[in-house]
Amino acid sequence: MKPKLTIYDEPLLYAEGLSKLLVQAKIFSSIEICNSYENLSEHIEQNPPEFLMISSGNLVLTEMYSCIENIIIKNKNTKIIVIGKSFDVATIRKLFNKGIKSYLDRNSSYDEFLKSIQALMSNEIYICEYAKEMMINYISHEQEKQNSHIKDPLTKREMEILKHICNGLSSKDISELLFISINTVETHRKRILLKLNVKNSVGVVKYAIENKIFS
Repeated sequence: MKPKLTIYDEPLLYAEGLSKLLVQAKIFSSIEICNSYENLSEHIEQNPPEFLMISSGNLVLTEMYSCIENIIIKNKNTKIIVIGKSFDVATIRKLFNKGIKSYLDRNSSYDEFLKSIQALMSNEIYICEYAKEMMINYISHEQEKQNSHIKDPLTKREMEILKHICNGLSSKDISELLFISINTVETHRKRILLKLNVKNSVGVVKYAIENKIFS
């Protein structure tokens, strides 16, 4: 059975445009639009959706934190996607700690929104390319300072490969870009994931959030 989606956003024109695109994609069984917090609260209470998209244009951060907390308390199975306004890494981390499952930025594309839906349907979290790049830069900076969050620091080459992995490059692409063998790339990849104790690039995001390295 297809899930339900609720969009909490202003202006209404944008929300309606996104709704029409998603109807064509046939991902959701129903799509509801709310453009006021009162309307959203009433809708969530009467007909809680599996997915909820919240735009940061409607609420200041403190209101958004409270809104997310209230929704999660009443409907812990609702997967929340936040559309941010170039939030810094500390704010993004706090949003995940409050209970969201996906963070997209206002400049994220429609295709990236679909990727986030697919990730959430697989019970994974999703973070957009903009925020992911900030995360990688932060880890790189912390590595230079020999940060204690990673007991076995990544080498300069491993950090270079990590960035390429998170940018979606395959081992073959990385080997051609860096003029090294695929086997060498695979060895570096295994060491990176081993040091961070994760399975893939999504794991890197989880590691950053769970270990609060964005503080």
